[in-house]
Amino acid sequence: MAFRTTIVGLGLVGSSIGLALRQAGASIEVIGHDKDSGAAKRAYKSGCVDRTEWNLISACDGADLVVISIPLVEIKGTLAAMREDLKDNCVVTDTARLKAPVLRWARESLPNTVHFVGGHPILDKAALAPETPTPELLAGAAYCLTPDTNTPPEALQTVSDLAEAVGARPYYLDATEHDGLIAAVEHVPLLLALTIQLMVNESPSKREIIQLSGGDFTSLTQLLAGEAEQLTELCVLNASNVARWVDGFLPQLSKIGELVAAQDSEALQAAFATALETRGDWTRKRFEGEEVDYSEFGAMRTMFGGSFRPRGKTDE
Repeated sequence: MAFRTTIVGLGLVGSSIGLALRQAGASIEVIGHDKDSGAAKRAYKSGCVDRTEWNLISACDGADLVVISIPLVEIKGTLAAMREDLKDNCVVTDTARLKAPVLRWARESLPNTVHFVGGHPILDKAALAPETPTPELLAGAAYCLTPDTNTPPEALQTVSDLAEAVGARPYYLDATEHDGLIAAVEHVPLLLALTIQLMVNESPSKREIIQLSGGDFTSLTQLLAGEAEQLTELCVLNASNVARWVDGFLPQLSKIGELVAAQDSEALQAAFATALETRGDWTRKRFEGEEVDYSEFGAMRTMFGGSFRPRGKTDE
């Protein structure tokens, strides 16, 4: 019998996961659900899912794995809506950019017979994600997995298999740790983009500035893409971590500003050199296949049959 995976939310990430799973040659059935009927039709026509269901409960019926790939603000209500209709030992995961709040909502909503594993695939925005789904969207990406303290190893393995099936690298960490770290690399840059955009908006020379804004300004402010409610929720639900990193950022900015004002070329050049070297090293480690040591996770990496194993003759 095929392993049934339901994807709730057929946007870029959800549809790309569906495409990758269907092209992986695994014995798996992919069901899609999206409250936007247009998105559901596009996903089906593009081959991202085997079929779609308009009703959330029908979509989750009999699912072995449910992947929630919707805006953070919608996840709490979705978990509550599906809680009574998931079969025993169903595994639920998500793709949201915050993990501690989602884990808390899962604890509140899901019955003990259903297992939740938080997930966050890290997309490389510098590579300019395509507008249409592609099975290679997550190839080589770090796929954060944040299990609960009582998550069965089998459930964690299921989501780890999912990450590997779409070409990503499972990366295990605690939900609270994830949110503390992600604030530095996603939320502070978001607030920086917000601050610069508002600064330009309030400048008496904003009309002239607009004419001079090129690729650098566009690349930075494209972090503001999305709905204001969603961006606000990301920051507010992670407020303590974001505030802590902002407190660390402001003195650094002030220090750099003082170097520029003092025309201290030597110190400013040293700062640039350090940043360039560090950034280059980070890029190499992320994209040149540096291995991550998963040995400490022992039981987490134990195979339990492999939900997304290649289909063999006996599976036909």
